[in-house]
Amino acid sequence: MLSLPVELLCQIAENVDDDGLINMRVACKALFDAASRPFGITYFTARCHVQTHTSVEALLEIVTHPILGSFVNSISMIAAYPLGRPESSDHAVQTPSEPYVNSPSYKRLMKQVFIKIREHRNPVHISICGPEIQSAYGWDSLLERIPFELRPCYPDTLEITLVAAIRANCHVRSLELCMHHHDFERLHDALEDLFSPTRPPLKLIIHCPRKRTRALHCPYTITYDQADQSLKLDGCDVYELAKARQGSTIKRTLGFLLSQTSQLILESCHLCSGRSFAAFLALGDTDFLFENLTSVRMQNFRPCRSAGPVARGHWYGILVLLSDLAGLKYFVMEGLRSSSDWDLFHLPRTTEKYEISGEDVSEQLETLAAVVATEPVREVPQPAVNDIAVDASPSDTS
Repeated sequence: MLSLPVELLCQIAENVDDDGLINMRVACKALFDAASRPFGITYFTARCHVQTHTSVEALLEIVTHPILGSFVNSISMIAAYPLGRPESSDHAVQTPSEPYVNSPSYKRLMKQVFIKIREHRNPVHISICGPEIQSAYGWDSLLERIPFELRPCYPDTLEITLVAAIRANCHVRSLELCMHHHDFERLHDALEDLFSPTRPPLKLIIHCPRKRTRALHCPYTITYDQADQSLKLDGCDVYELAKARQGSTIKRTLGFLLSQTSQLILESCHLCSGRSFAAFLALGDTDFLFENLTSVRMQNFRPCRSAGPVARGHWYGILVLLSDLAGLKYFVMEGLRSSSDWDLFHLPRTTEKYEISGEDVSEQLETLAAVVATEPVREVPQPAVNDIAVDASPSDTS
């Protein structure tokens, strides 16, 4: 086997399982070298660590490695720390230990981690996670601290981790977090630094888990890509967003992102009435949005839960509002959940996509709104030609 060319040894390493990679690395130097790349991709591309000194030090040791460190391009930090319970008294009050994330040691080590990643020239993905991810490095040793409970520290973890990356001048290619774990002030400060024109473009991914007690409250995802200024809402209920508490993190965050958006994508969304859609757009800088929003895509969604005149009224309000966007140059809707929804637009049910572009998009949307306001006339099925011929033929009297 060792007489094979290096290229074949590398192909063998690409096709063995995880245990096989480990065995190849301990067999001999030739197989060690051949397995280095798939081994690094499998075990070191995405790192997830808990907030303990031992775990963060291990992360620094990994990114410092001249070979394995070059594969690290994703770091997830578990934003939780243990609460100690005094064992001297059964009724003693829990005293929270200081979160390690607030310690000078964490700040120093994380800055060194991002400096090493920058030296490897790797754009990094940063994720702030909760304790539900139990496969993080150091999790087992954390469980040994019994008895204890975990207390989340999302805002501190987000702020301090990102500050370390920014001070290290590391290229953060994407940031992933959960909306309801952060207050807007800290999130806004971090985004202001990351969205600076002096830094590379960033992709922001925000997960919004919702209550399961009502059908409307379903999880959805917000994705903002700074490179093309696109904002994608996947699975959200625009009516629910419009009714959210004034000054809430979700409203202020969406307002901040809408004020920098030129392409709006609504995927599997519930739009409801034109009034709710207008309240959604009003979250951002209205003047900026109406002048700079150039593209609107609506994909795989149901505009309302009603049919007939109610659905037409909702669609009419949405289209009229979009026709007021002075800078709009492209509009498309596709993948309606029911083929009968195309009846509202007086289009065949076999339609898959309705797309308009150019300088007169506003005028075309206004015309389409007028068409939608008109109830479609259903064609009465005509009898087949053969049936007419049979009915018109004289009776057989023989």
